[in-house]
Amino acid sequence: MGLYDIAYMLTVPEMTVTAPKDAGELMGLLKGAVQLQGPWCTRYPRDKVPAEPPAWADVAPVPYGTWELLRDGKDVAILAVGTMVYPSLAAAEQLAAEGIEAAVVNCRFIKPMDTGMLQVLAAQHRTLVTVEEGTIVNGFGAYLSETLQTTNPEVRVIALGIPDKLLDQAPRPEQLETYGLTAGGIARRLRALHSEESVEAR
Repeated sequence: MGLYDIAYMLTVPEMTVTAPKDAGELMGLLKGAVQLQGPWCTRYPRDKVPAEPPAWADVAPVPYGTWELLRDGKDVAILAVGTMVYPSLAAAEQLAAEGIEAAVVNCRFIKPMDTGMLQVLAAQHRTLVTVEEGTIVNGFGAYLSETLQTTNPEVRVIALGIPDKLLDQAPRPEQLETYGLTAGGIARRLRALHSEESVEAR
């Protein structure tokens, strides 16, 4: 069901692992892939593209190993992978209306990570929330958490994704709703997290 590809590709040495947020970024990643020597994996969903793709000639290669800060916010940072970027942006808009400011980062490169941006995020936020359409067991959230254990152990990492269980067959939107991987579901988790941290800070 495409839930395990990120987890197992991360285990391959020197493998580049990517996930585009939309069709244009997929094209940019492919242009970057042909310039690189070495194995490359790009994860895309069983779904339609969110918007009409641009012309191939109009797309530039995505700079290797880079993330994209789409929204700034001081309270929490959402590190979204691939298809979870747009729901995360929508969740951040919902939270902003309630006074909770969430940064949103497009983590199009899962491996290697954008360590420069990660260090900035870790310095500015006490909590990072990863959102991925895949298993959280050995997924992006676990990979990022392991990285921060040695560099920023004080930063809390919360991984949102598919739990360690077999999923019942269902349409993709229904599965995403079941596991909270929608704008509303992401906003609910972050709202609860913010409330929990506010209580701890008292």
